[in-house]
Amino acid sequence: MLSREAAGSRQLPHTRDAKTLCPYCGVGCGIIATTDGSRITKIRGDNHHPANFGKLCPKGATVAQTVDVRTRLRHAMSRSSRAQEPSCVTAGEAVQHVADRLNHILQSHGPEGIAFYLSGQLTTESQYLFNKFAKGYLRTNHVDSNSRLCMSSAASAMTLSLGSDGPPTCYADIDLADTFLFIGSNAAECHPIVFGRVERRLEKRRTHCVVVDPRRTKTAESANLHLAVRPGTDLALLNGLLYLLDMWGKIDPAFIAAHTEGWAELRAMLPQYPPHRVSQICGIGVPELLQTAKTIADAKRLITFWTMGVNQTLQGTFTSNAIINLHLATGQIGKPGCGPFSLTGQPNAMGGRDVGYMSHLLPGQRQIANADHRLQIERFWGLPQGTIYPHAGYDAVRMFDALESRDIRAIWIVGTNPAASMPNLPKIRRALERADLVIVQDAYYPTETTRYADVLLPAAVNLEQSGTFCNSERRVTLMEQVVKPPGEAQPDWWWPRHVAAAMSFTRGMWFNTAEDIFDEFARSTAGRPNDQSALSHATLRAKGPQIWPCPALGAPQERRYTDGVFPTSSGRARFFAREHLTAEEKTTAKFPLLLTTGRVANQWHTRTKTALVPALGKGEAAPSVHMHPADAESLFLQDRQAVTVHSSRGESATILRIDAAMSPGLVWMPIHWNELWGKRASCNEITTDASDLQSKQPALKCCAVSVTARADDAAEPETATAVAPLAIVHRHV
Repeated sequence: MLSREAAGSRQLPHTRDAKTLCPYCGVGCGIIATTDGSRITKIRGDNHHPANFGKLCPKGATVAQTVDVRTRLRHAMSRSSRAQEPSCVTAGEAVQHVADRLNHILQSHGPEGIAFYLSGQLTTESQYLFNKFAKGYLRTNHVDSNSRLCMSSAASAMTLSLGSDGPPTCYADIDLADTFLFIGSNAAECHPIVFGRVERRLEKRRTHCVVVDPRRTKTAESANLHLAVRPGTDLALLNGLLYLLDMWGKIDPAFIAAHTEGWAELRAMLPQYPPHRVSQICGIGVPELLQTAKTIADAKRLITFWTMGVNQTLQGTFTSNAIINLHLATGQIGKPGCGPFSLTGQPNAMGGRDVGYMSHLLPGQRQIANADHRLQIERFWGLPQGTIYPHAGYDAVRMFDALESRDIRAIWIVGTNPAASMPNLPKIRRALERADLVIVQDAYYPTETTRYADVLLPAAVNLEQSGTFCNSERRVTLMEQVVKPPGEAQPDWWWPRHVAAAMSFTRGMWFNTAEDIFDEFARSTAGRPNDQSALSHATLRAKGPQIWPCPALGAPQERRYTDGVFPTSSGRARFFAREHLTAEEKTTAKFPLLLTTGRVANQWHTRTKTALVPALGKGEAAPSVHMHPADAESLFLQDRQAVTVHSSRGESATILRIDAAMSPGLVWMPIHWNELWGKRASCNEITTDASDLQSKQPALKCCAVSVTARADDAAEPETATAVAPLAIVHRHV
């Protein structure tokens, strides 16, 4: 019998307050949860948490409504054939079944027949243990995560330009900045607590904000200047801005000479981006470009925020390099109130990158391709030299390609929903259908992905377990357990620990608590750029959230690179001369519109949580495609008409919203509605899986499409609610 005590659960008192963390975006807001011992009775913001100082967005404020719900997966389930409905099994039976199946695939197809697809919503402890189990014991590097879809371009660029992943800035810099540049970030809706801090700063005199976005978003409405550039042209814009700054003598030659390399090559390229050419490429006026350049030139303390609008393009890494170029050239990095600031999409994507939960990484920002890095981790894990395979595993897109071609036979999916969130969903469904073994570990059932599962493993949600998350500013917060998980649901790390034991991998994999796992992870970072060796659960409990680097022999650093020294081979930051390429998907006569995608304020990813909260369904309550009035008129389409959006990959059935905030020729779809709502409801039926060559991140933000009236042209009823799709649940456990 596998006991709950084995999962490290503590005896919880009755009525009490517990410090925990919001499970949504990368802002990392602290929460105080009140419990009566069995359920959560109140949620409020933690006034002392440095990420939010007590403020919460509507999603965070209603998180308690997503815990004790009828769609929770409470017991393990399995089936011998996908023609059957899954049936309940004990946790012990599920563990043994998974171990036996994985052993069979290891013997028949070798380690590379097994893959893991993880999530930035897992605790650092769970991410670490899955990564160790796969790369150190099963010996497969086919371990990737949904961070590949959101943060890999930013991470790749920061590593290339600065020598290390992780932004050099902190939230306190917002209160000191005089100029904000948002590129491909609708922070007002996607990171509202951070943006609230920016808005308070904008209320001050002589504080400016420029927003670069093809849509007039809520973020753009707060700006002094909105540049509605064509999708995929941000790199040309950034090169053009830097050209003007250099021509006007607004760079910092002393900083460039002392702390950087590569400037001469970049400077030689910049004359290719004069204002008239940038205007033509980006679809903006020369006066707008000059005004933006002047705003940046006059800035004493500039913060540039960017996120998916940059990352999810074919030049995501190069564009992120160009953002960093701008700060290096002006010396606006490593100083209070300025710097390039990549906003993380998921609550613990930064923690996942720290533990190396992507196919090319190892813990402590080590690279699998680096022989010395592999040896360091082999010694740290007590494994023979040569245990870790020397080549990177498949990234997320190639992982599902290999599943479809049967080069990979088994996949263990944890805390994410790729049958809804991956691009080019027709291909993803084919891949899952062809797999010999699909293990899905989730807190909710059904999801679009559980439909393909041979084994289902029930997971605890954040409020039901202890563990750590690391947010956008590199701040690590301890989540305390508030209530016990239902049924036989367990913390995510519990399942690989027991499966490893059933496969006779006990040495190095058996941890009694999440705290024990974190202690090992923290030691793995000692001496590395993301050093967290001074941290422990006890320290975080006593001192509160801590920012890294936080070395055992030293002090935490809120801002990185304050001494102008960078963790590159030369100690200098690197400029990269990145040319704009017209490589994004082009419109054609058949597909004359460009599709871009994004989030709405009150929903989260594929809605397994937020669909359960009726209040969050107000506003955007159903799938939709937004279109400029002129485009709708030319296509003889009307507001709220049922339409089909087509691409070369498939089609999506949705409802038209005529929206003057759109640029002509551009349509936009929210990412949250999928198969549980209605057939072909997802925008990912049509998105492309073509990827950035450096980061392997899919170019979800730029797809050529057409929009036509649907034959069944009845629009969604006005009374549609966010919980409507749950009516199709075929089995509750």
